[in-house]
Amino acid sequence: RGGKMQALAAASSTRAPAPSRARGIASRVPRASVDPRPSAVSCSTTRRFGARRAENVAARAAVFDGGDGVPFFALSDADRASELRVDTEAILAASRDRRAVLLPFVAGRALVVAVDEDGSRPGVRFAPAEVRLRDVRRSTDGEGDGDGDEGDEDPLAFERLSFLGFREEDGAPVFAAEVKRCESLVREAAARNPAVIGRVGRGAVDEAIVTKDAKSLGPEMSRKDAGLVAAAASLLRWQRNTRFCQKCGSPVKIVKSGHKAQCANSDCRAPYYPTLMPAVLTLCTCGDYALLGRNSKWPRGFYSCLAGFVDQSESLEQAVAREVLEESGVVIDPSTVRYVTSQPWPFPCQLMVGFRAEVAPKRVTVSDAVCDTRQTRPGSSNTSNEERAQSCEVSFPPTPTLDIAELRDARWFHRDWLRAQLGKHVDPREGGGREIPVGEIALPGRHALARYLVERWCDEPNVANPGTSPDPPPPPSVAVTDDREMPLVPTTNRSFAFRVVEMNLEGSNKITALRFAPTGGGGAPTVNDHARLDAACEAEAGRIGASLRLLGGGQMCFRGGEISESAEIDDEDEASLLIVLRNGGGGDNGGAEVPRVDPELVRALVRRAYPMHDILIPGAFEGGGDGTTEQGLARRYQY
Repeated sequence: RGGKMQALAAASSTRAPAPSRARGIASRVPRASVDPRPSAVSCSTTRRFGARRAENVAARAAVFDGGDGVPFFALSDADRASELRVDTEAILAASRDRRAVLLPFVAGRALVVAVDEDGSRPGVRFAPAEVRLRDVRRSTDGEGDGDGDEGDEDPLAFERLSFLGFREEDGAPVFAAEVKRCESLVREAAARNPAVIGRVGRGAVDEAIVTKDAKSLGPEMSRKDAGLVAAAASLLRWQRNTRFCQKCGSPVKIVKSGHKAQCANSDCRAPYYPTLMPAVLTLCTCGDYALLGRNSKWPRGFYSCLAGFVDQSESLEQAVAREVLEESGVVIDPSTVRYVTSQPWPFPCQLMVGFRAEVAPKRVTVSDAVCDTRQTRPGSSNTSNEERAQSCEVSFPPTPTLDIAELRDARWFHRDWLRAQLGKHVDPREGGGREIPVGEIALPGRHALARYLVERWCDEPNVANPGTSPDPPPPPSVAVTDDREMPLVPTTNRSFAFRVVEMNLEGSNKITALRFAPTGGGGAPTVNDHARLDAACEAEAGRIGASLRLLGGGQMCFRGGEISESAEIDDEDEASLLIVLRNGGGGDNGGAEVPRVDPELVRALVRRAYPMHDILIPGAFEGGGDGTTEQGLARRYQY
């Protein structure tokens, strides 16, 4: 201890900041080098998706992994020096260091300063309004010696300071404290701090100092500052909530530099430590689909991975399976659960543990559907019975069955659809978040583990087409036949004719797809509407050199999505989207004669392009199932 005290005394006597490796007692533990993560888990999506929209500057800056393997909100700018927390004399000497700084909090909110943005730190809008500890200690005790003799009424008494560690860049000891009772004093000291003044630039410093919630503030700070502020906020929150002994009810005393509470009753002396609540965050996938959910408290259109806390006597893997089943009704394959990475989420005290899990798909064999008798093949008008008997299996995710007490909604999103959504909208809960357009979604900010899991998965090749750059690219699973760009929300209350087709490419690569086009008269599809649609499908198959099998079809109509000017942002009744599918059709009274397709297959194809739409197929599952007349009426009916 004597050597540590001498080192600190020497550091305190120097006016110029010492290099970070010569910082008194902190230098005895050199900072461990961080091994880079394997390339397989590097966030390459930063380059791919980072610059979607210039206005989302903060979203680009606050990335989950800054390249050093340390997640956002992790304390990365300080040597915690945890072994010194019990050494009162060493921590007291650290508080006397001329470089010692205080991170002030007012009623649990961080005191920060609005800073001028510059090109080297894009998206950074705030920095801690740190105070030189010697300035406020001098004001409170008159001498600034920090001898720890201040009374209990002094909010900046030594025993009320929480030690966070030694800052990496300059070796300064960093403390945190609740300063509500002396807020004006601390604000004045922060406004005089040259480090704060240099960050503000133009304008009055005192007007730039504000209080902010640490959670929402994080994405608008540098990674190092966000880690420090989050750690301090979590520790101070635990101290506020830990005031009495759980065994005897006596008051507790905060010791160990703010990191331990001990019962003041000499007959009890029960110890308490900062609470840590592990929670699992799981990205469930099923082939090229990912399952995302939405809490009832979240804004409309905001989705994330499924998450939940770990129970007693439960492994992390067991918690993954239980939480996914409870919230979505989806059963995961236990053998596919694998750990990805973790992230501290000290709001108030969670440790998020990220996993990936795979779900077994449901399958439909195309040959089981009712197929059109017309078969086309480039250069040939006939198809053999053997070719006609060939089948193609289509897989799709199981339908979630929600527990409304857990989730408001849960849906499967195709990888291609999610790729197009990444970077379009920011988290509406963060500052500057805008209303999410109907039919689109927003994900958590890029500093969050959930976003990291989704981006990593989107950056992987599709399971259905694992090739990196197939030439020519395979035809889309769902498309409009008139070469228009696929609309996210097609015109509502407009009738469309649809066809399900099977394209057989070279190399026995079969693709089941859905094509649709608006009807000519805006009403139910006619024979001419389906004839034009079939001709367009045959032309598409000819262009790519594929044989074509025309399966069933019918009519689809998009409804909903209209939001009145008086509707709230979360008014889901007005913003709900619906697709009404009339599967198959009779030939009476002018309607088109179209075979019916397996309704599960139609649903799977439509949801690939329109995951935000609910799908209604009237009469899809009616009929006896035993070949009776009732079943035939369900398979073919008038539009």
